[in-house]
This record gives sequence, structure tokens and C-alpha cells, in this order.
Amino acid sequence: CREMDPGEILVLTGPPAAGKTTVAELIVGQWDLSVHLQADYFWDEFIRSGFLRPWMPESHEQNTTVISAITAASVEYAKGGYSVLVDGIIGPWFVELVAETFANHEARWHYAILLPSSDVNMERSRSRSKTITQEVLEKMHDEFTAHLAGYEKHVVDSTHLDATQTAEAVNKKMEMGELHIG
Repeated sequence: CREMDPGEILVLTGPPAAGKTTVAELIVGQWDLSVHLQADYFWDEFIRSGFLRPWMPESHEQNTTVISAITAASVEYAKGGYSVLVDGIIGPWFVELVAETFANHEARWHYAILLPSSDVNMERSRSRSKTITQEVLEKMHDEFTAHLAGYEKHVVDSTHLDATQTAEAVNKKMEMGELHIG
């Protein structure tokens, strides 16, 4: 396991049901001083009225605000000396916004995309209590696949890996510097 330096941030992303939260819990549980920010709460729990489903085209402004709030919270924890793991759908289309916020605070961060095959992703979705329609799951999986240009080395193909093996693969890529962005 790679122990994160105090103030470092790992953004662990991928489509719904890719295993982000399960893998995040395994990784962050190995760190001494850590914070696990579950991005879903910033949408599902914190927005009390006017909530738009994040995959809808008209939700872009909302999503930009939420991503800004997540990165701001991450920075504050990192400035406090915590190693931070952000677990959520923060696709490559938002990396510039995230990178800008982190750069303004000189935060060192890493970016990992969990991306099992579409079929495995769908199967994992069926076994969850929080279900998402096949149409939305396919759309989100396709969005990640379509926006990978320049981020290929950040992908962890978890198609044939269990959660422990996926966490190990993320840690190995971090150790090798493959996930480092800022």
C-alpha cells in the first residue's frame, strides 16, 4: 500500500457501479490521517431543492458548482494535513476545473479512473441496492470511454479484478507516478 503524503489528494472516479466506494474504503483505510469524501453526497444529500439528475444535459451548471464544492472541501482537508480520497463521478471533462482549483492551492493530486467493461459494469450495478437504469449506466460508461484521450494511463481496468486487487492496482499506479497530475 502506498501511504499518501499529508495534504495529497486522490480522485477515484469511474461510471456508476465501477466499485469506487468499495475500493476507496480499502485504500483510505490504510492511511494514517485520512478523509474519504464521497462525492455523491454533494449531489444527493446536500442539494435540497432544484436538484437535477447529474447525467442530464441541463445539469452542467449544477455539476460545475458541485465539483467546485468538492474540490474546495478536498483542499481544506489537505491543507489540514489529511490525505484525501475523493470518490465520485468526476470525469475527464472536469479535470481542468479540478486541476485549476488544486493548482491555486498547490495541492499534489492523483487521478484514477476505474473502468470495467460495460458488461461487468452492468452486472455490478444489478448487485447494488442503489440501482441505476441500464440506459443511464451505458451513457455514463460511454462518456468515460469517449473522454479518455490523454488520460489512458489513469485507467484501472477492473473487469477481472475484485475490490482488493483493484485497490492494489490503484496503489501500484500511484507508486509508479502514473496517476499524478498536480
